[in-house]
Amino acid sequence: MTLTCPFTGATADDGPSAPAVNPPHAAQPLPPYSHELPWPADLAPFKVVDDGSQGDPYRHYRWMLDNAPVLRASSPVSDVWFISRYDDVRKALRAPKVFSSEVVKPVPLTFLTLIDAPDHARLRQIVAKAFTPKAIGLFENRIRESAQQLLEALVARGGGDVVEDYAIPLSMSTISGLLDVPADDFEKMKFWSDETFSYFGRLARNAPGTGTDEQSAHDFFAYLKDTMERLHAQGNESVGGHIARMWKDGQLTEKEAKELCAFVFIAGHDTTTILLANAFRVVAEQPQLLDRLRSAPSDAELFVEELARFRGTVQRVSRITTEEVEVAGVTLPKGAIVRLMPAAANHDAAKFPRPEVFDLDRDTSGHLGFGHGVHSCLGAPLARLETKVTAELLGRRLASVRFDAAHEIEYVRGNNLTNSGPERLVVKVEGRHA
Repeated sequence: MTLTCPFTGATADDGPSAPAVNPPHAAQPLPPYSHELPWPADLAPFKVVDDGSQGDPYRHYRWMLDNAPVLRASSPVSDVWFISRYDDVRKALRAPKVFSSEVVKPVPLTFLTLIDAPDHARLRQIVAKAFTPKAIGLFENRIRESAQQLLEALVARGGGDVVEDYAIPLSMSTISGLLDVPADDFEKMKFWSDETFSYFGRLARNAPGTGTDEQSAHDFFAYLKDTMERLHAQGNESVGGHIARMWKDGQLTEKEAKELCAFVFIAGHDTTTILLANAFRVVAEQPQLLDRLRSAPSDAELFVEELARFRGTVQRVSRITTEEVEVAGVTLPKGAIVRLMPAAANHDAAKFPRPEVFDLDRDTSGHLGFGHGVHSCLGAPLARLETKVTAELLGRRLASVRFDAAHEIEYVRGNNLTNSGPERLVVKVEGRHA
């Protein structure tokens, strides 16, 4: 949930911002489509809809950064432009008036990733206080307790699927507690969350959908409405209770309240789930990291920032241009559908030397793993805390983490066309004796 991080919104008011790029000059011919470019023989052309070849997209990103920093791809609906270089992505994220988030009008769901000013700031302020580092810190003991129980169970079994057995239950229990939404029916909540995210992707990103996502989303909204009725009657102080009060006080419509609550729930676990799974992945790839985290637990904070740069969750941020604009020598027309690529930007060697190396000692300042600008990641403190706790526990409790050779990594193939990372990641672990 997250990232953007789907937890996106302004950190300040959505006022004037600097232009993303220089205004265009003379009209230029459009570049070739992705499928017309000379990709390496063993690398399929980058596509708008992932057919399975983009689950681990970093080889694509390296080629795009070097050869097509503004990549044009075709879709049945329209051309889609992928922007990958760090400076271009960062500038576009800072120019919401040129690169608008309202890719669909009217806005179909009260998801902050789809909304521009002034509604964007209004809605974000409703939940922003709950996601300050101080407010999130109140949940640290609960997160640590849950994480330790889940890791101990993994150690007792000698390993398992870290997505199913660790990342999902930790992230879902955390966001359920923050919203005070019961997580007793775990499978139903996860199903509704995934289906609603699919529905969002179909409405906003022309994604395929599941065939059942619309009905499931409305079932989820109805469940959350009943939950907010209960929280309001109790005078509950959770984020869910706060949204309920704003609804009952007339500051939110019922539709806004239900959908905003769903947005927070989905964003609170979906993106963090992938980030937590990637923590296990990089430790399995670089076993020496366990020694580093064990001997210097405070380096867990460095681990979080480098992980967000190296294998962040959010891959594509959707925008639409409100005017003709030039990026890296390519003129994008007004109304162009754009995908900003923060994960590719985080692997731009012009900003981060040797970007393919996971380096705890690198300067990660300015990374885009938690977004940037007015749509920076609202839930970043929560994601950082859950990942920091996980890194500390891995260093303290585990002697080794290694991939289970009998199981290949299976990647998310999201209908939302936003997130990328492990959907199934099976490891073998060995506990460290005291």
